[in-house]
Amino acid sequence: MTPSTLQRNPLARLTEVGRQQRLPPVPTTLVCGFLGAGKTTLLNSLLAQSKGQRIAVLVNDFGALNIDARLIVKVEGQTVELADGCICCSIRDDLIAGVETVLNTSPRPEQLLIETSGISDPGNILCSLGQAELRRDLYVENVVTVVDALHALDSRDAEYRELFERQLCNAYMAVINRVEMAAPEQRTAVREWIDRLAPGIAIVEAEEGAVATEVILGESRLGQSQFRPVPTASSRAHPFASMVWSTERPIRRTAFVETLAALSHTIFRAKGFVHFQHYPLATLFQKVGGQSSYIDAGAWGGVTPRTELVLIGSASTFDKQEVERMLDACCV
Repeated sequence: MTPSTLQRNPLARLTEVGRQQRLPPVPTTLVCGFLGAGKTTLLNSLLAQSKGQRIAVLVNDFGALNIDARLIVKVEGQTVELADGCICCSIRDDLIAGVETVLNTSPRPEQLLIETSGISDPGNILCSLGQAELRRDLYVENVVTVVDALHALDSRDAEYRELFERQLCNAYMAVINRVEMAAPEQRTAVREWIDRLAPGIAIVEAEEGAVATEVILGESRLGQSQFRPVPTASSRAHPFASMVWSTERPIRRTAFVETLAALSHTIFRAKGFVHFQHYPLATLFQKVGGQSSYIDAGAWGGVTPRTELVLIGSASTFDKQEVERMLDACCV
């Protein structure tokens, strides 16, 4: 292959670099998206379709309690949990260390998936990966930003608008999730808005995060980065605050439901496991905006029943002491 051919064809350069190494670079996909968009649901769908492929997973959550890691489907490969910050900033070094750990496992994974926190900027993550020494051991195959069809347009008037837009503008593909719950005109409006923000971005619609693996992963995705802008880092701080609330005391269900409804304008995102009074099963609770869900998560087994919640809200209005007081009042 002539030098001129390599200069014209970035994919040819990628292949040539792989040949010069002892091991080929591992294809890596970032799964990004705002709080509650459905990143873990999409990730679980991809893992369920793995068909024996060695897939390693890095999962990060904003807040000290890493709930998402507990929800990942267990597959062959290694899951490294990162917590207590955002992988694009405060625990950047841990992200690099986590990737190095995964790449040094034997046998080496065939794919690496990195699920970012809801306040992560994929542009910062791409810059971090590009500056690390391990950049020769992996290549970014895809950057997917998951968007909630019901709440995406709300960001246009929110204080987190800039972050939301950067999550889309630094992505190679946008997955509009929960389209079955949105009216046709709303779905159209979301698609048109995304296309204006990130012209030429691939847009896929999904119900409950179900997307075929070959759409997200695989050789067909190798060239996508060539059609997206070069990522740039942002030093702007995110406008969110979080807290973890936990207790071994049983929770009165009615009081809990009423309290979370009262906190709708304060708590944007909440998730965790709840121990309800007179109920033998753990309950997986999730809240996005004004919508909440309660799902049976199985028996507690040998674990002491305990409520553990991550709550995330706007830093300008988030009163942790008041939220803690209100939740304490729900305990038996």
